[in-house]
Amino acid sequence: MRHHLFTRLAVCAAVAGSASLAAAVVPGGIASATPLSVTCTTMSGTATTQAISGCTGTGAIAADAGTAPAKGTQTTSTKTIKWSNAKTSVLTYTYKSVTNNCVAPAGYSKFLKESESGKVSGGTATGMVGSLVTGSVCVFKKTVGGTILVKNQGTFKI
Repeated sequence: MRHHLFTRLAVCAAVAGSASLAAAVVPGGIASATPLSVTCTTMSGTATTQAISGCTGTGAIAADAGTAPAKGTQTTSTKTIKWSNAKTSVLTYTYKSVTNNCVAPAGYSKFLKESESGKVSGGTATGMVGSLVTGSVCVFKKTVGGTILVKNQGTFKI
């Protein structure tokens, strides 16, 4: 009876397209038991795209984010990072406004600070699927013209 329950769960997971659930139910599933991750030192860009660099950790390998120090570009609208090796990580995250203790660069004013949390939910860097996403983001407005600048505060994990 128990064998049939695992089989049904595995089929449901496959139909739903959930690689992480399938890995938990089926030994040797698509996702690893412990997702690979990177900790990055720099994120900077506009409201639409941000360059990410200085990434090291278990995910900084050719098969995932690229060799250390890994780097890439995040597209805000799709919540996707395209790593320099052409692999991708799709993120699912939320922001929470926190006390703005960001220091504005010359020519910019503080706008807001948000804490980001979530996970890697997909992409071709499959070893990183399931990894937690955490960090703090500072948003600044250009004093003249109102252009948005986005930067990390401290390291962030992907």
